[in-house]
Order: sequence, then structure tokens, then C-alpha cells
Amino acid sequence: MDQPMTMGDPLAPLTWARAFSTWRFSPVTAALLALALLVYLGGVVAARRGGTRWPLARTVAFTAGLAVAGAAIMGSPGVYGDGGLLWVHMIEHLMLIMVSPWLLCLGHPETLLLRATRGAARDRVESIRASWFVRAVRSPLTGLAGYAAVLFGVHLSAFMDVMMGSPGLMALERALYLGGGYLYFSRLLTSDSPQVELPYPLRLFSLFMGMSADTIVGIVLLQAIHPPFRAYAEMQPSWGPGPLADVHGAGAVMWIGGDGLMFVMMLVVAARWLTDRSPQAARAGAFLESVRQATLAGTGHDASGNTPDQNRERLRASGDVDEDDAALAAYNAILADLNRAPRDGR
Repeated sequence: MDQPMTMGDPLAPLTWARAFSTWRFSPVTAALLALALLVYLGGVVAARRGGTRWPLARTVAFTAGLAVAGAAIMGSPGVYGDGGLLWVHMIEHLMLIMVSPWLLCLGHPETLLLRATRGAARDRVESIRASWFVRAVRSPLTGLAGYAAVLFGVHLSAFMDVMMGSPGLMALERALYLGGGYLYFSRLLTSDSPQVELPYPLRLFSLFMGMSADTIVGIVLLQAIHPPFRAYAEMQPSWGPGPLADVHGAGAVMWIGGDGLMFVMMLVVAARWLTDRSPQAARAGAFLESVRQATLAGTGHDASGNTPDQNRERLRASGDVDEDDAALAAYNAILADLNRAPRDGR
């Protein structure tokens, strides 16, 4: 049953039905999203005319990314988030900085741009991509720094209070979410025409660091002992959870929701690594395999002191422990020695 709405409340109590049906049309937002879709579809047509068959899945992903952005801004997350519920506003944040950019990245817009242009236009695009400025902006360090700066700058400062009184700053905030998220994830989750492929370990590490930023913001908000954003506390409707509980709910959304989405992304990257047969992926895998072998051999020797030299050397010399029967036998012998060591010392 819905909670009553007082005369001073601009919004009806949030229910599951209203979460999926509430809508606030914004002509500017709708026009920008429609323009982005038209430009993308124009690129698809130009690529096909040039003899390139563009995958339908990429078009669907890009369209879905724009739809998520529209739902976040004009749907219930934007309506109730702007109406004084910080935890709902945090859902809008995650949709704009993580979900929508991920889908937009899967649309491979940069690859489409290259395939849709020819001649002098393509040369200009290539020269821009090769410039030092674009290379610096597209570096994983810049993407991570931008992602963290947006999270910290918005949620751990007075920006939220100032933003609530300025439609221009509110629009800027949403643009920062979309732009920062795309800049961060485009090099980590897809291979959208990069000039240099990022190693998979670096991608996973960068995602882990982004997860850490989500965690810090979430924990800081969860540990708040008073509402940090006065504007939200004053705007919250009477049926809301209360200013401090609202802040704690926002922290939980950022921590659990942000970390959960980032963990899914890490699983996707790890799965791609396991199925990638490119030389770059093989080199990274070979490096990790060598580290594992050296660790196994060194651990057995250091722990027991009596592992036979031939077992250690056989393990180090193997190209793949799991495919080398002799190396696997040496590995099992080291484990057996480790298992005997505590009993022998009694």
C-alpha cells in the first residue's frame, strides 16, 4: 500500500510500478540522444556502402546504451533522484557512469568511424588518433584518474549541494558521468580500434582500482554521522527514509552496486583472456605460467629443505605444468614433501 503524500511533497511515494512508469520528458536530452543514434546509424550505412558488413549486435548494444542513458535521466532514477532521494540519484549515477558507457563501448563507435570514412577524411581521423593529445587522453592511467576524479569530486565534496540549484551543473554532472565512464571502459572492455592493445593483466588491475574507488565512496557515505548534502536533506519528501538513512542507502548502492558491476566486468575480461588466442594474450599467459612454476618450485624447496633438485629443475624447465606429465609428477612430489614437513618436525 502506498504511503500518503502530503501537500508539500512534489513526488508520489516510490513504488515498483512507479519505478518503471515514471517519466519526465526532456527535449534537450531526447534530441541529443536521437542525434547520437542518427550519427551512428549514418556511420553504419556509410560503412556498408564501403563494403563493410557491420555486426547487428554492435548496433543493438550502442542503441541500448543510449536507451539506458535516457532512462537514467528522464525515467524514475532522474525524477526521484532530483526530487530529494540520494540513494535513487546514486542508481542514476551507476547507470550513467558504468552501464551506459559499457554498452556504448560494445557498439565500437571508433571502429565504425574508421570504416565509414575513406580517403582524406580517413587520413584526418587517423592523424587525430595518432596525436599526442588523443594518446594521452586515451591512456588507461588517464581513464582511471578521470573515473576516480568524477566519483570523488561529485560525492565527497560540496558539488552535490551546488548542483541541486543549477540545471547547468546538473547537465554537466551527467555529461561527466557518461564521458568519464566511456573514456575509462573503452580501453578495458573492448578492442575498439586501439593503436596499442592493453595487456589483460593491466585491464584487470585497472578495473580493480576502479572498484576500489567505488568502495571508498560507498564506505565514506555509509560511515557518515550526519547528512553531508544539505540540499538533499531539505528536499527529501516526507515519505522518504530520512536524511541520514538516505545517505547510508546511497553509500550501499555505490559500494554494493558499483563493486558488483565492476566484478562482472572483471569476469568478462578474464573470460575474454581465456578464449583469446592472440600472441599478446599468449605472452601474458606464458608470463603468469612461468611465475606459477617458479613459485611452486621455490615454495617446495624453501618450506621443506629436502625437495630433490631434479624435481625443482624439472618443474622450472617445463613449458606447461598441466600438460607435462614429468613436471606434473614433480609438482605432486613437492606437494607431498610439503605435506610431510609438519609431521616430520613433531
